[in-house]
Amino acid sequence: MEIVQLKPGKLQGSITHFRIGMLEISAGRFSANIRLRGSLHPERVALATLIDSAGRMTQWWQEVQIGDVGVHPAGVEFDAIHCGDAAYLVVSIALPELSSMLVGEDHLSDPAFWNTKRLYRTDPLIANKMPEQLMRMLPNVERKFAAPSDQDVDFLGRSIIETFAVALGGALPREKGRSFYTGARLVSETEDYANAASGRPVHIFELCSALKVSRRSLHRAFADTLGVGPVAYLRRRRLSAMRSVLKRCNPATISIGDLAFEYGFPEPGRCAAYYREHFGETPSETLRSRPVSTLGVN
Repeated sequence: MEIVQLKPGKLQGSITHFRIGMLEISAGRFSANIRLRGSLHPERVALATLIDSAGRMTQWWQEVQIGDVGVHPAGVEFDAIHCGDAAYLVVSIALPELSSMLVGEDHLSDPAFWNTKRLYRTDPLIANKMPEQLMRMLPNVERKFAAPSDQDVDFLGRSIIETFAVALGGALPREKGRSFYTGARLVSETEDYANAASGRPVHIFELCSALKVSRRSLHRAFADTLGVGPVAYLRRRRLSAMRSVLKRCNPATISIGDLAFEYGFPEPGRCAAYYREHFGETPSETLRSRPVSTLGVN
């Protein structure tokens, strides 16, 4: 990547590179006007978004707004101008892995989609939440969890990709109805699949791939049948499983933060907020309210 500082002065900022399972991630912030040109990744598809900006930014000669998503095929030239303080996030992933995660997603499951460079204008409602959602996940990568499993890491990686997929899905034409499932049947099959996972966090992409339906079709089925979307359903299912563990465990032998990560919540604070909203009490309150007899105290 060729970087040219456009105005005199000291360039300040930071860049962090790290890996989450199948994902390679770059997050950075810089203070000066710069011109960038080159490839974001020579071998992987890169998804890029503007997290924050105090000035104008263009990409491929198009003006970029916070939350927009740029799709950068492997080795394809990136051309951008940043004016003023800006923060960005780039996530790269191998094309076969990306396509397999998005089975049933109509446009997004087609490898040709990811081989075409383009800037996608995100729906304003999604764009307002997307940067916060992404940046909320990342600090927890560095948390000292007790031996996170491959499943935990995979779930976090899929959550990050889903955030981009939701933004892209809102910018694409609506899919044609192709599913032969009724809504109630699809809900039942979702429950069966989650039950077979034996408590392992099940990601929405995994469900869509296993059931061979798009995220939109799955959401419509849940909304029509239960009045709640599949993401909220899976979250409440995981919260309920956590609650069961908290009600039977010794407070001295359990970490609520580790338990939250195990059940697919990379940020304990956010998990606690969901938990309190749903159950009317915090995880700590549930843990403290265990019956005394289960502690082995007479």
